[in-house]
Amino acid sequence: MASPTPQASTPTDTVQRLLLRLSAVAVVLTLSAMIAHQFLLEYTLRAASHSFAQQMVKDLIREEPRLPQLLRGAPASEADLARLSAFPLAEEFAGFRLLGPGGSPLAEAPVDPQERRARRPARVEWPVQDAQGTAGTLQVTLRDTGRREHIASVFHMAQASIIVFAGTMLALMLWLGLRGRREEAAATRARTLLRHDGLTGLPNHAELRLRLDEALAGVREGHGQVGVLVLNLRGFRDVNALHGRATGDAVLEALARRLKSLVRHGDTVARLSADRFAVVQTAMAGQEDAVTLAERLANALAEPLPLPNGNGLTLCVELGLAVAPQDGKEAELLLARAEAALSAARGAPKPAIRGFEPAMDDALRARRELEADLQQAIEAEALVLHYQPQRRLRDQRLVGFEALLRWPHPVRGMIPPIEFIPLAEQNGMIVPLGAWVIRAACAEAARWPGDHRVAVNLSPSQFRYGDLVHTVADALARTGLPAHRLELEITESLLQEDPEDVVALLRDLRALGVSIAMDDFGTGWSSLAHLWRFPFGKLKIDRAFIKDLTCDPKLCAIVATIVGLGRILDMTVVAEGVETEEQARILTAEGCEQAQGWLFGRPMPAEAARRLIAEEVVAQSRNVA
Repeated sequence: MASPTPQASTPTDTVQRLLLRLSAVAVVLTLSAMIAHQFLLEYTLRAASHSFAQQMVKDLIREEPRLPQLLRGAPASEADLARLSAFPLAEEFAGFRLLGPGGSPLAEAPVDPQERRARRPARVEWPVQDAQGTAGTLQVTLRDTGRREHIASVFHMAQASIIVFAGTMLALMLWLGLRGRREEAAATRARTLLRHDGLTGLPNHAELRLRLDEALAGVREGHGQVGVLVLNLRGFRDVNALHGRATGDAVLEALARRLKSLVRHGDTVARLSADRFAVVQTAMAGQEDAVTLAERLANALAEPLPLPNGNGLTLCVELGLAVAPQDGKEAELLLARAEAALSAARGAPKPAIRGFEPAMDDALRARRELEADLQQAIEAEALVLHYQPQRRLRDQRLVGFEALLRWPHPVRGMIPPIEFIPLAEQNGMIVPLGAWVIRAACAEAARWPGDHRVAVNLSPSQFRYGDLVHTVADALARTGLPAHRLELEITESLLQEDPEDVVALLRDLRALGVSIAMDDFGTGWSSLAHLWRFPFGKLKIDRAFIKDLTCDPKLCAIVATIVGLGRILDMTVVAEGVETEEQARILTAEGCEQAQGWLFGRPMPAEAARRLIAEEVVAQSRNVA
């Protein structure tokens, strides 16, 4: 397999490098500023000392005009020397000496011995001059007090400010750097999660696509072959239903480990969906290698997978495979053809391995055309809703309608939902489509007189990927339909997948005021815990129990049990698929409250539903009269 493409520098990497450089610059600038500041302090103090010494020379000459002559050796009286030695010193001076041209002392005010021992005083010299030139030197011993102390303190405060500022900037840069590292680590984890399955750790569809593109780069240049195998776990949803979600997750993790152990290092194993996996096989000599790997996978996965309780579980695997370059050189095309082969394998009565065949292209092309047409129909809101009446059994009164989606295709005519709903589910179009159905059904029901309800079926994808609560609340607000007139129908399988999250979401929907119905009750893995944990407003008995109701006493017993259960849990029970008067009579006798089916009316356009409601209103008015 081709080596992974080096990742481009991320914005966080750039910021990290910039902060590192800025930190280095800040350290260098701080050190430079400290050195320059110290040099400036010393220069300023030296200049100030020279200025002090120059002023003292002027003051001494003013006090003793003969000072230059005395320094050159002119006779000096005791009084002259005493006056010079007693010259009053400024606060900055600890002592001084007047030296002649040869360094011989003329007069001095000695430094206090204690002060000399405490610290080493600083000294500065300044020439004593007159019109004849330099006569001698004034040597002054300084102390750090007065103006000199004030200058030093000002500089030290400025120096401290530089250190504090530099330290603060450095700490800020270090904090930003550490924060950037944490953010980069979080971003790396997010990227990993974005391209990998959270449960098994396998690459997901997006990552598989990238790796397949890399592998196909060599194929396009005429080097080798690449195989794509897509496998499906037949009946895996039953594992969750029978053994629980935790067991299903453990099975998937064990399956992922087994798959990775069966492929070479350069091959890729990915998880495409809940029960579908894919393998990218590189460096193949021919299609026989792909078939061999497929058979090895099928045989290995036929061995029991360990369960947490110590038992084993055997899964049936169906595989579809496509090989590049003969089946395509583009990643999407190759994956689509492997999926087409898998679809053919899934149609077989027993688990099978199918390779792609050119004849499958017709079905694949038709599927893609249907996908494109469906996308356009959704965007243009070209689909329509039909409404099937729901009646109360004891008096045949109309209580509401179930909204059923229909697609009037401009070329193929009316396409039944069984053909396009699974397509929308697989391609993510079901979320916007479902949102439109909710809005359209609410808008139509808002036009009906009276208190008739409208029921809308929900897809599991709307719970996983759509902001369902917001969608429903927005539809009610826009159309003005009272919340109690909207009924949302879900199937039992939804509660098997992620019961905690689903129940929480259902409670949020109930908080809006809408009613929740369990559709097709009895056909899935029914659990009384579901009914106990969440108070559904309605149970809908699946038509499978109604079809042979008149000729099978066991079905009558099952229906009576469901009706009794609904009565105990204070839920309205509705029978679906009622087609005969005898079925209606039995249901009424068993206490079933409502029913729908061809006996009471087939799904009809919105205009026909409105006419039916109007006729119902007129009939009721006559009965009252």
